Amino acid sequence: MRKRYSKSDVSDRILHAARELFITKGYMSTSIRDIATAAGSNVAHIKYYFESKANLFEIIFDEAFDIFIKHVHSTFSSDLPFLEMVEEWINIYFKILPEYPQIPMFMLSELTRSPETLVKKIVEKNPQRIFDKLSQRMDKEIEAGRIKDIPVVDFGMNVLALSVFPFY
Repeated sequence: MRKRYSKSDVSDRILHAARELFITKGYMSTSIRDIATAAGSNVAHIKYYFESKANLFEIIFDEAFDIFIKHVHSTFSSDLPFLEMVEEWINIYFKILPEYPQIPMFMLSELTRSPETLVKKIVEKNPQRIFDKLSQRMDKEIEAGRIKDIPVVDFGMNVLALSVFPFY
């Protein structure tokens, strides 16, 4: 007798399998059929629950981005000294990227394919609150003469780029 799965069980298995395959094989090298096989499901289930491989990846992207935003905001809001805060910020990348290594490449491909969609997705996460916290912390350090006066966006992008680069 064939085992019956609930809707949430099937979709959870598909999400889990997709996440694992995207991490190990990459987005481009993972097919819907690969995901279905790994999930013990079929292509019709993926189409029914998620419509496409791209939608599956977007769900995984949103999950990773939410985790990242939460950790970074918490770090910037902490009482850690500035340099320790920056070190913890970098450590967040080193904790999250091994779990979701395809995220930076996905962002780059989305910037090429549909920049408006990616910008909209990022704006929905309200990253301004993070830049505001970082800006406040940087202003205090600049006033105290401990760091140079540079734009917060430049500093943030440099930390991001230098943290992501070792993974590629």
